[in-house]
Amino acid sequence: MAKRRGNNEGSISKLKDGTWRGYLTVGYNPETKKSKRKYFYGKTRKEVKEKITEIAGKVQNGTYKEASKMKVADWFNIWLEEYQKQSLRQTTYESYKMQIDKHILPFIGNLQLKQLETYHLQALYNEKQKDGARLDGKKGPLSPRSIRYIHMICHACLEQAKKEGRLIINPAESTKVPAENKKEIQYLDTEQVKKFLAKARESRHFAAYYLVLNTGLRRGELLALRWKDVDLKEGSVTVNQSLVRTKDGLIFQAPKTKLSNRTISISKQAINELKMHWRRQEGEKAEAEDSYENNGLVFCNELGQRLCPRAFTRHYEKIYEKINREADAKGEKENWTKEQIEDEKIKPVNFHALRHTFATLSLQEGTDPRTIQEALGHYKVSFTLDVYSGVTSRMKKEATDKIGRLMASCLE
Repeated sequence: MAKRRGNNEGSISKLKDGTWRGYLTVGYNPETKKSKRKYFYGKTRKEVKEKITEIAGKVQNGTYKEASKMKVADWFNIWLEEYQKQSLRQTTYESYKMQIDKHILPFIGNLQLKQLETYHLQALYNEKQKDGARLDGKKGPLSPRSIRYIHMICHACLEQAKKEGRLIINPAESTKVPAENKKEIQYLDTEQVKKFLAKARESRHFAAYYLVLNTGLRRGELLALRWKDVDLKEGSVTVNQSLVRTKDGLIFQAPKTKLSNRTISISKQAINELKMHWRRQEGEKAEAEDSYENNGLVFCNELGQRLCPRAFTRHYEKIYEKINREADAKGEKENWTKEQIEDEKIKPVNFHALRHTFATLSLQEGTDPRTIQEALGHYKVSFTLDVYSGVTSRMKKEATDKIGRLMASCLE
């Protein structure tokens, strides 16, 4: 039964299924000589009233524009190509496009934009939390972080549609997305670093691994580093580009943020390793003669060409495999227990863990967090401390224990 309406409320009533419906007169159709009504639905009377109030204001000031029959797929493609492409890095653009083409549009693309409701998007997010939602062939649902990424794209795209009057409200506004699970960071402790470096010494990429552990460079930043970015006299490296893989192949692109463009001090030991690396590279250059591509890269293959990030990571992973394979062989030969063999091994961690290792060990050694933040290229020191909160919590506990022992000694 309809209730008495307030100013600019239109007509609001409760339906048999418990939901609320309201309408507002938004114009006049000269062909049928009838008023045009816009219907609104919601779980509560208040929700419908808010929707009507928002549109009533637009009708009164003449800014209301009726939604067209454009499909969701058409609008998402327009938004990506016309509003986003020019301002996005190529890798980000390709990432957006993949999410839109593979995850979003197959689910809601055929709907008319004006028909898109919150529950359509909620159903999309819920579906992605089910087993089989991944596109890489692996089992399981998408991670909460991936679903939140899809939501971010949907919200931004539909917000633009709302600004232009193509939508009355942004249906992504009221959705619920899974909370992002904060993963424990992976890193190597001091003993594991020793084992890793001892085996990595045999690799032609040893200087690269050593530099990451001394600076926290990202993989792309490391592989894009040029000799002109390295000051061996002052002891610093400057990050001003990154190597990434795109559909067009390997390309250099600007750092993600202004703070990612930075200069980092390096130790004397790192300088020495880079000098030895440079001498060996000069030998490779002389041996290759005219076949050598002198791109000025610090880390490249024997012919001076860019290193594929995936191939570089695979080379890194082989070091762990070799360490653990040798531990198994040594343990079998010397009749070790399983525990002794495991102690000899090193836990495999992804390449990004070397960046975490730099930050973690630096914090443990008492390096100022702001210095670490600047080296990592984080936008705030609070973000750095949040990422490594586990480390700082242990440090606080150790500091508390130290002051406790000091105070106890004062009582003696």
